[in-house]
Formats: sequence, structure tokens, C-alpha cells
Amino acid sequence: MMDASREELAAAERTAWTEFLALIARVPEDRRDVREVVPGWSVKDLMWHNAGWALFAAEELQKMDGGPFTDPFDAHDDDHWDRVSAAQVESGRTLDWDQTLAECEARRARVHEMWAGLGDVVPAAADWFSEETAVHYREHAEEIERFLEA
Repeated sequence: MMDASREELAAAERTAWTEFLALIARVPEDRRDVREVVPGWSVKDLMWHNAGWALFAAEELQKMDGGPFTDPFDAHDDDHWDRVSAAQVESGRTLDWDQTLAECEARRARVHEMWAGLGDVVPAAADWFSEETAVHYREHAEEIERFLEA
């Protein structure tokens, strides 16, 4: 990811999010809470999940800025991260659509703030930013596409 500049990676995140929201806009409103996009998760859940991981990336970028970085994925197995994702999704289910969207935008703003203010951008930081934002959005966009086609 370090082949791209900080600005290019930020632009890639914005593009991926815009495309993600455009795809969500194609889902009829009465189907956005149907928990069938992936087992047990709705379109709204996936939007919240993506923003949750963007916020997590912001927290990790903050840890990288000014000290040695220990990858949290090295400390836990996949089951742990599945539980983290499930807890994220559950926390968003108390919000209505507009609240969810507003909070998602706030979480994205936080990751952009950390990304823009980061000192030297090391490959780990670029990877964290990209993988937990643009790459992640596109992964879940594919699932929403399949949901729309079904």
C-alpha cells in the first residue's frame, strides 16, 4: 500500500465509501434491516460494522504515531475478532437509520483525522488505513450486491 501517497489512500477511502453508500441506496428501505445479507446481518449492520472497523483503525493509527506498534491481530485468534465484530454490530442495532449514518460519518471523520495527522507513514499504517476502510468496504459491497441479486 505504500506505493500510494497518503492523499491517494484517503481519496480511495472516500471513493469506496461513496460507492458503498450508492449500493446501499439501491436496497429498498424496507429491506435494509433484513438480517440476510450475511448470516444474521443486515445492510445497516454491515454499514455500522464497516464504520466500526474504520474507528478501530483510527485507534490503531494513534498507537502507531509515536511508538512501536504491536499488531493486535497477532494477540488474538479469529474467534476473538468475530466476537468483536458481533459486539460492534449489536451496539449499532439500537440506532435508527439516520443515527447510524451520522455516526458512521463521524467514525470515518476520525480515521481521516488520524490518517492526516499521522507523523511518518510507515507501511503498517498504510496497510491499516486501507485494509480497515476501502478494502473492507469493497468486501462487504460484494455481499450486498449478492443480496440485491437474490
